[in-house]
Amino acid sequence: MTQWSPTVADLVHPIALALGEDWRPQQALHGVQELAHAANLTHPDGRQLHLSERYDDPGHLHARGAFPATDYPFRTGERDSVRVAKGEDPARIAALISERLIPAHRTVHQRVKDHNREQAAMRRQTEDAAREIAARLPGARTRIDGTSAYIHLNLEPGEVRIGLESGAVNIVLQDAPLIIAEAVVFAVSRFLPHIQTPEDERGQNADEFDL
Repeated sequence: MTQWSPTVADLVHPIALALGEDWRPQQALHGVQELAHAANLTHPDGRQLHLSERYDDPGHLHARGAFPATDYPFRTGERDSVRVAKGEDPARIAALISERLIPAHRTVHQRVKDHNREQAAMRRQTEDAAREIAARLPGARTRIDGTSAYIHLNLEPGEVRIGLESGAVNIVLQDAPLIIAEAVVFAVSRFLPHIQTPEDERGQNADEFDL
């Protein structure tokens, strides 16, 4: 007679009860179909743990911390998981998760949230700055990519390229008339008063300034 083996979907409810602290079981879905080999634990503060039985490691439960979409540079150990036999008592599984996974995940989850918040603020600042600068340069084209923005002005002949990235401004002047080159540098510096422009900088052919 084949011995019954609990699925991850079976285990998530008793594990959530044993964890306490308002952790709630949540079935994992593929479309509208509930999955037996995976489930989630969610916390009211936004944290989430993912439980699964991997196809290459049958009979074992893998628990890992889930994170919101981010470009946070995870370091070694910040996304470790807990591996335990599915046949273990749910209270024992919960104790291992509580001891080995939750404290580190709580810390890293907060780091990710802080990073995302800072990146969102930087994106808003970059977008606002790029639009304001482009509005002062009739005919300029703007491309925004996350915390970076690129402003291009075709002078025929010559061109002006302005890059904004993480609070830094880079201006490239290609065959730009001196009066236009000086006006561009002056306009950007005036618009961003925290940027200092060296007194000896002048717009010459194929000049590049990092402000």
